[in-house]
Amino acid sequence: MGLDQYGMIGVKTEKREDAVTGKEYTVKMADQEFYWRKHARLQDFMEILWVEKTGKDAVDLNCTDMELDKEDVQRLWEAIQMRFAFNHSEGGFFYGHQIQEEQMYAYLEQDQDFVVAAQTALDDGQKVVYSCWW
Repeated sequence: MGLDQYGMIGVKTEKREDAVTGKEYTVKMADQEFYWRKHARLQDFMEILWVEKTGKDAVDLNCTDMELDKEDVQRLWEAIQMRFAFNHSEGGFFYGHQIQEEQMYAYLEQDQDFVVAAQTALDDGQKVVYSCWW
């Protein structure tokens, strides 16, 4: 139990039809996927961004896709370079707040790789999405 986070690069959706029922459904695919487990400071950053972008409560980000644009990704890059110095997660046990500093350093290279891949994808007109589940 706890926080699982996903970054999806080059997201596409495709409509398909169920062979048995005939009902149409949508499949989401990504060219590249990133996964984090209990990266509390990344989650806090994304929750702040979610509230700013949507005006909704941070808990509404749970199990929801948030599309990132170039400005969002640039802000994330700056936060990573500052080691998320602006925040200290109060997200609780399920966010891994008790190991947030260790997780921040453990995921540093992956965070940077995500931003570089996201910037490249956005420059190519592709879609970048962040989602989480707790």
